[in-house]
Amino acid sequence: MIFGFGKKKQQEEDDHDEELELISFQGPVSGDPPKLNENPGLVRAGLVPAKEIVSDAVSRDASMLRLDPKGAGYIGMMMVDGMKYPGPRLQKQQGTAVTQILKMMAGLSIQERKKPQRGSIKADYEGQPYEIAIDITPTPEGERLNIYIINLKTRPNKPDEIGISEELKEKIREIASTKLGYIGVCGGPRSGLTTSTVGVVRSVDAYVYGVYSIFDTGTWDIPYVTEFEREEGHDTETTITRAQRAEADVIYAPPIRSEEEAKVIVEGASKSCIIAEYPAKDAVSGLLQMIKWVGDQELVASNVRAIITSKLIRKLCPSCRQAYAPNPKLLAKIGLPKETKALYRHRVQPQELQKGETWDSCPKCQDVGYQGQVAMFELVEMTEGMQQVVRSKPSPDAIRAQMKKDNSLTLQKDGLRLVEAGITSLEELQRTFKS
Repeated sequence: MIFGFGKKKQQEEDDHDEELELISFQGPVSGDPPKLNENPGLVRAGLVPAKEIVSDAVSRDASMLRLDPKGAGYIGMMMVDGMKYPGPRLQKQQGTAVTQILKMMAGLSIQERKKPQRGSIKADYEGQPYEIAIDITPTPEGERLNIYIINLKTRPNKPDEIGISEELKEKIREIASTKLGYIGVCGGPRSGLTTSTVGVVRSVDAYVYGVYSIFDTGTWDIPYVTEFEREEGHDTETTITRAQRAEADVIYAPPIRSEEEAKVIVEGASKSCIIAEYPAKDAVSGLLQMIKWVGDQELVASNVRAIITSKLIRKLCPSCRQAYAPNPKLLAKIGLPKETKALYRHRVQPQELQKGETWDSCPKCQDVGYQGQVAMFELVEMTEGMQQVVRSKPSPDAIRAQMKKDNSLTLQKDGLRLVEAGITSLEELQRTFKS
């Protein structure tokens, strides 16, 4: 019942199956224990297959596993470091049982099959704590199951681990030091949005300023950030006001999902610095989205201080990456310093070896050449020039033109920083922007 992907030999797959330890589900993150004894048939049909499927994904460092109902069965897909791989294929009955048992373990309703549901499972795999997030989406053929796998011990938490440069961290600290204005962090699906937002919050000097979180941040550990208790019946606006009365300098607010919430956050940023995430594909789109939501260009120009976005890119495997001397013309073309002595790329594949060269497999990355991901960042800062753009007729082209005048940090610039540092390759940078 274990399902693999990639170019592994059958014997390797068989060995993997025999050695695989099954994940331990420890109940919903919400704390309400699942009523397994009330559904013995479902437990028998779905629990072990669900553990096997999730365990296989975890063992392969997958960040996401999807089970999609198609025809007479379910088709699986895994995401590993942002790349898609084939997942398990299940018969309809078994796929339904796996979906239902994971819903139950996440504290969701197994009776509800017509509405989207979200929940999370506390889990343990080989002695490490995990959060298994379950996202259910109804489709004409059944329920699509998205499983997001989070290793609570190894996930990036500090700004530099996430990919935030010293330059960007200093800019965030500079904005936060005024104790005023909104810092928006935006991103699309699977962009690591919440991780990036935590990195922005952690970039604030919490030793100097009072940083309050006014919502439940779940399993995130954010040192020196005060958890401000949200009283029952109080909405975000009321809670922000209470936190400001308690002399909060910086407020970490819940994700923005609507016009009303956007207005509350931006208006509240006239009395303290507020950080909150929201969905948008990039920083330019994020600024335009905020203008549309708030409906007041002057208010946005006055109270929004910065919009930050990120994009994930694969990191070169440190064990098998290869250095090479870059062509000076290439350095000049892409804008890297002419003094750059070496760049890195993933090593040549066996079919590319020259006569007499030998091949040693890399146990760290299984010869993929990349392992793990890091974020590239982009910043739209509300300079005087950008304020004029916002107050007039803001458009994507006008915002990008002003960003160029402001010499703003862009995804391309930050990506080249990672290339220069040997963290990723030019080839991966090109692939990321094409995808």
